[in-house]
Amino acid sequence: MRGATETPRDTERSRHKSRRRSQKTLRQVEKTRRGEAESRAGDIEERYKTELERWRLEKEAEIREDAIRRSISTLLGRIGEQLAPLLMTQTLGVDPRDLRFLGTPVDYIAFKGLSQDNPQEILFIEVNSGKTTRLTEKQQAIKRLVEEKRVKWVTLHIADIADQLHRLVDREIQSQQTWYVDTY
Repeated sequence: MRGATETPRDTERSRHKSRRRSQKTLRQVEKTRRGEAESRAGDIEERYKTELERWRLEKEAEIREDAIRRSISTLLGRIGEQLAPLLMTQTLGVDPRDLRFLGTPVDYIAFKGLSQDNPQEILFIEVNSGKTTRLTEKQQAIKRLVEEKRVKWVTLHIADIADQLHRLVDREIQSQQTWYVDTY
């Protein structure tokens, strides 16, 4: 039974018990809050995972549709380039036999009238199948050269080149033989 007067030791024990109870209560409150926070974090994580998956599926569908559109466009462009000679016959008055397909940096060179042994004109032809008619930088440079009439005819004589190569090879062989002789 407690007496009317408490000793300082009793007071200290009472405070100590009270502090321990408060600390225990605080730990329980913290544990509860941590559990609630973890639960909310789990809910938020789950919600964002669901949203991310939905977004991924939407974007994947968009990417696939875009890839299919581009593929079709590329195929139609290639088909168009192959059918272009038929159109050029009507549009440019060029006989299909006068066309030479290069593909790059321009699609065709037409030697108009060549098939009738009456060459009249040389045409550099770029076939565009897309909605834009924009030329690449290289094509623009070639177009500029043609428009500035910076075009030359060059005849290359293979016999002359073969003679030059033969002389170079002979010189190289002689220098190798001299090296072998000097090293022995």
